[in-house]
Amino acid sequence: MSNIANLKGQVEVTIKALELKRQSSSEPVIDEYLKKYKDVLKAIENGSSESDVHKLANKLLNCARGYMETSSNYQQDFLNEMGKTEKIVKQLLT
Repeated sequence: MSNIANLKGQVEVTIKALELKRQSSSEPVIDEYLKKYKDVLKAIENGSSESDVHKLANKLLNCARGYMETSSNYQQDFLNEMGKTEKIVKQLLT
């Protein structure tokens, strides 16, 4: 499986986790994260160039850390999934 396919699968899982979080939280930052993740998924599904996907995926880096700076609850599913996504993105960009 290609790295882009791995990224797509993980982005889909992360979007689901973020959507669950949004149901229980009115934090505007969750919507911002969802937009970034959906932009990456849309680019992959539309067959955008690998370079364009990388540019969008790069915007996902450090989102989990940014959220953790505003919250004391680090044991949230969406944060775990965001961390997994960031790991894949880092592999893509190296």
